[in-house]
Amino acid sequence: MLSYDILNTLEELSLPPAGSVVAVAMSGGVDSSLVAYLMAERGCKVIGVTMKVYDGSIQFPEGAGNGCYGPDEVEDEAACRRLCDTLKAEYVVVDLSKSYGKEVLDYFRTEYKLGRTPNPCLRCNPLIKFGLLPQALNQLGYAFDYYVTGHYARLFAPHGNSELGVYLAPGLDPFKDQSYFLQRLGQDILVKTRFPLGVLRKDEVRQLARERGLEVAEKKDSQDFVAKEDYETLFEKDALKRGNIIDTKGRVLGEHQGIVRYTIGQRRGVGVSTGTEPLYVVALNAEKNQVVVGHEQELFSHGLEASQSVWAPGFGYEPFRALAKIRLASKPAWALVEPHKDGTVKVSFDEAQRAIAPGQSVAFYVPLPDQTASEDQIPVSGPTVGNRVPAHAILAGGAVIERKLSDIA
Repeated sequence: MLSYDILNTLEELSLPPAGSVVAVAMSGGVDSSLVAYLMAERGCKVIGVTMKVYDGSIQFPEGAGNGCYGPDEVEDEAACRRLCDTLKAEYVVVDLSKSYGKEVLDYFRTEYKLGRTPNPCLRCNPLIKFGLLPQALNQLGYAFDYYVTGHYARLFAPHGNSELGVYLAPGLDPFKDQSYFLQRLGQDILVKTRFPLGVLRKDEVRQLARERGLEVAEKKDSQDFVAKEDYETLFEKDALKRGNIIDTKGRVLGEHQGIVRYTIGQRRGVGVSTGTEPLYVVALNAEKNQVVVGHEQELFSHGLEASQSVWAPGFGYEPFRALAKIRLASKPAWALVEPHKDGTVKVSFDEAQRAIAPGQSVAFYVPLPDQTASEDQIPVSGPTVGNRVPAHAILAGGAVIERKLSDIA
């Protein structure tokens, strides 16, 4: 169990010292490129490593958006190699396309066909990017002390000692914080991982890249694993089978264009109405191939049940209060989190939440006390700003949403 006094002892983990060997996960973007450069400046021996995930089996339309999965990775690899040549660093490309196809793409397709809304990044990070990629590098004979990436997140440990447990925290740039995507990383991964950009804003990263003459200093960020408008390309035609759009009373209102084209909370493109009040997707029934629509108030719920929980040290044993974030863009909301021994979690919100979607993941953040606080001064409520998580917080855990609860007993 967690002793809240431990939270008073948390110190940010230091960056790899000069002389250490670091494997830098490189994507060809400005963030990971700057990290590689900064590690070399620091006096570390850099090994650049890129995972190849696109196998060419899916052809995207010309002009498709920039995503993690697609033919652009050839150009990205070339940019990484040029930088590593400049840094006199080794560069390795690891072909993980088969594993990515099975663990990420197939998972994504299966979940969508079941009427769920998966987040492929939360699947990829623990299994591929922070799992198979560094493992493959080891198997190729490359030994390294730290695995370093360009994510906007921070790491803390009691007295700065990672052997006492590592806690993930939001990056200081509230608009680029990526801790939500890292919620499923276990202690075995975090203890040897570092995030040098967690204390920087994006504009500072680009300025540092410009000062060092990096060719990717102005390169646009990738927005998703594929551009949202290209999701359909990932599915066979049978996944786009038409079916009925019904209201919550079972009345047929129209025809949908394939269940994978819809998600909970969607209004645009629904294509049916019952009057002046707009209709939203409130549920997806994959078994009957039905899209269920209703009024906006029907999207709200005070609770959810989740499974496959992952916890920071000391959490997951007893109920606790936290700021819960049900998707990347959602506002963090105060809730009572009740973990169960079977890995499931019940979450009861102080205020009803909109569009809780099965398949998405919920992350739990606990604001840290100030240095003079005791256990009874740990924040358990209070205002939040926009959809940003307080920087002075730790990620207590995360879980995959199974269903919303209509009524919390």
